[in-house]
Amino acid sequence: MPKKKNNFADGSTFSQRHDYAPLPKPMQHEELSDALRREIWNETRKLLLSLSSYNPMRHPYFTKNEARFIERVLGKLWQKPEDEIDTHYETVWQYFKELILKNDFNVVLDLIEYIANDSEYGAAFDSNGAAFADHIRESFEKCAAAYYLDMSRHPYQFIPCSNQAQGKATREAIETISAGGMEGAAEHLRQAAAHINAGQFAASVGNSIHAVESVARQIDPNDPKSKTLGPALNALEKAGLIKHPALKEAFSKLYGYTSDEQGIRHALLDKDSPDVELDEAMFMFGACASFAAYLVNKHQKACS
Repeated sequence: MPKKKNNFADGSTFSQRHDYAPLPKPMQHEELSDALRREIWNETRKLLLSLSSYNPMRHPYFTKNEARFIERVLGKLWQKPEDEIDTHYETVWQYFKELILKNDFNVVLDLIEYIANDSEYGAAFDSNGAAFADHIRESFEKCAAAYYLDMSRHPYQFIPCSNQAQGKATREAIETISAGGMEGAAEHLRQAAAHINAGQFAASVGNSIHAVESVARQIDPNDPKSKTLGPALNALEKAGLIKHPALKEAFSKLYGYTSDEQGIRHALLDKDSPDVELDEAMFMFGACASFAAYLVNKHQKACS
């Protein structure tokens, strides 16, 4: 008989509470758990069912419009002419199920993005009245995935995160930056995320840093050609929003913006450096998003 365990948070199963099954853990990057793949397939199956039609003999099929949607999605995914995509009903189901349950993680993410961003069916609603993309976003959060679906603007795209909490914090930071009217900085962060997904880690670091610089230039527009953080920190300090000199100094040293010739910028952006890996890119992505949001919040207080 299993030893009695401490209570877990609401939502854990009997098996989890009594060690018959492990508690879910944040996924590793470049992986999709079996549980998440099942969730993705279930939501995709609902979408396919909503697109299905039936003839008088109750044989299912896809009409011309639904078949065109399938051609668009799979044509982009496989980089094939759309008229070469087989849209017979049983074949389509086999395509999608095998793609989601058996293919590489990046192919599955590509498939979801193509569906979610399709102009006609990306916002297709199921019987519960919720959009396909929104259900997928919830599934990734529930499974503590290493990626979350950013739906703050079109096109929707997956953004990497170390765990669910960090994903939520980073998403909120980007939303804060965008809501503060600094869309240029938010776009740099989206590009940084795309570079991480593509394995272009040095390029990702560059865009993360540019996000902070973009905010800094808007905070201190006196020198619009400046790419350094110093003037923005000085402006916030004069406004009394950075109250301790050590805090200002720490920001400057951490990001290495006080000089274009030294600091973390060039160490990380050296494309021949073996040190620019996923960990560094993820750190700079999260840190720069948080720091840019911090600057936006402080700037808004100064202007209020």
